[in-house]
Amino acid sequence: MVINILMILYVLLTFFLGWFFLTHTHRPFLVFHPEENPNLSGIVKFSGWSLFVVGIIAAVATVMQNDVFISMTLLLGVLDILAIQLMLVHFFPKIK
Repeated sequence: MVINILMILYVLLTFFLGWFFLTHTHRPFLVFHPEENPNLSGIVKFSGWSLFVVGIIAAVATVMQNDVFISMTLLLGVLDILAIQLMLVHFFPKIK
């Protein structure tokens, strides 16, 4: 029961992050300015769609209630977020 509630929260969080990235492909957020850099805009758009895909897979895993599938989905989500962070760190403003 608890894992289902946590997975629902995870799915909602993943969809929210995906939506946030997709709505900020041409608007500044935090220290990033994707409206000024087309490469950053592409990374933000890709990140948004990849989070939506992970959210859909996590929703299916939650409905199926298969522990192995849920674990694989959580691992996929962790690797996706890690890849997004590693791509975004390249675009941090440099101190001169």
